[in-house]
Formats: sequence, C-alpha cells, structure tokens
Amino acid sequence: METQTENAVVSKLNQLLINYQVHYQNLRLFHWNVKGPFFFVLHEKFEELYREAAEKIDEVAERVLALEGTPKGSLKNIVSNAHVESHEEIMEANQMVEAIVTANKILIGNLNDVLKAAEEEGDEGTIDIFTSYIQELEKQNWMFKSYLN
Repeated sequence: METQTENAVVSKLNQLLINYQVHYQNLRLFHWNVKGPFFFVLHEKFEELYREAAEKIDEVAERVLALEGTPKGSLKNIVSNAHVESHEEIMEANQMVEAIVTANKILIGNLNDVLKAAEEEGDEGTIDIFTSYIQELEKQNWMFKSYLN
C-alpha cells in the first residue's frame, strides 16, 4: 500500500484509517441490528461508538492531509487492505461486543505502529494526537470485557 511518495507515518495512518472505516461500518450495523435483553444499553453504546469513530476517521484523514499524503478511503482500498473483519448484519449481541474488542486490539496495534513511525520521524504532532486514542480503546476493551464476564 505504501507508495514512493508516502512516508512511513502517512502509510501507517492510512492503514489506521482503513481499519477505522471498517470498524465504523461494523458499529453502525451493530447499532441497527442488536437484539436481546441488553438492547437499550448496547443500542445506545454502539451509537456513541460509531459517532466517536466517525470523528476519529476524519481526524486521521486530516492528519494524512497535513502530512501532504492522500487519505485512503475508497471502497477498493478498504476491501483490499483492511485488517478489521467486516461482519454480517445479524450477530448475537455478545458476538458484537467480542468483535468490538477484537477490532480495538487491531486498532491499538495500528496506533502503536503510527506512534513508532512518528517517533522515528520526530513527528510530535502525530504523537500528540494519537496517544490518547490508545488510552480510549484500552478503556473500552476493559469495559466490554467486564460486560462479557
């Protein structure tokens, strides 16, 4: 996926962007299709998460542009390069939660790659923006794992 004109930070941000877009779509599907005794809690939580993901997608894309890259957002790029699994419309509620935990782990890995590349490039702006993303995803995973147990 990396082109000759992309630096490592832009390449890692684009992978993050692609994975966040799949995660966002999954969260929308989960919000629309959740059923069961925890419907009200999960329906509201999934909406909160997809709204947050939409903001993060925009922030990642804008950082790519600030670094003079091109945000990768075409369906072709997403389908070809995503590491987050795109889920079916119908899943059990707990499977939805497990899928979010799994996606968050992938996103945390992407973020660690972004931060490592940014550190090597001396890119303090990227480090400043994306360090908090890891903390948020780790907290989400703690909460979702507590819900599942």
